[in-house]
Amino acid sequence: MRTCSKAAKLFASLIVTAAVILTPMPSIAGGELPSRPIAQQAVCPVPVTKSYAWWDMILYYIPNRVLDFVDIGRASIGIGPGYGLNVRLTELAEVGVGKYETTRFGMKGRVLPIYEENIDEAGVAFLGFVNGCLQRDPTEIGADLHVGIIGAQVAVSLAEAADFITGIVLIDLQGDDLGPNPWE
Repeated sequence: MRTCSKAAKLFASLIVTAAVILTPMPSIAGGELPSRPIAQQAVCPVPVTKSYAWWDMILYYIPNRVLDFVDIGRASIGIGPGYGLNVRLTELAEVGVGKYETTRFGMKGRVLPIYEENIDEAGVAFLGFVNGCLQRDPTEIGADLHVGIIGAQVAVSLAEAADFITGIVLIDLQGDDLGPNPWE
């Protein structure tokens, strides 16, 4: 008769423990376990809605107008290899070509002052007809220039400007205001 060593017993115990623990893993790894029926509820759940007081709109008013104003403009410097030139008067008149990957320093609406941007575009747009690929806000007026390892961007979004103006009377065209919406 053979006797098992302590090491062999420990090893066997670890194998059995791993098998027991890892048995449900096929569901996580993409396999399927048999489904179980969900018990039907007798009462339909009531949708949860947030309830805001009138002063919440007052408290959010100034921060929302500041954020809407910040969204209007874009100005940045980019560092990274590539080339590019894009000039646009909305999507009705735009021409551009560019291929660059940059780390940008500056403002792009609510995006933090340091962000990554990858551009691979070439095209012409005139009166809404686009030939090629242009990756800009369709309501933007602006220009981009990137040469070698440095570039600059300056632009203004007409859609964001309209959102700022209508926001004064609590109409949020872009749907980006914080807090309650009095029109919902």
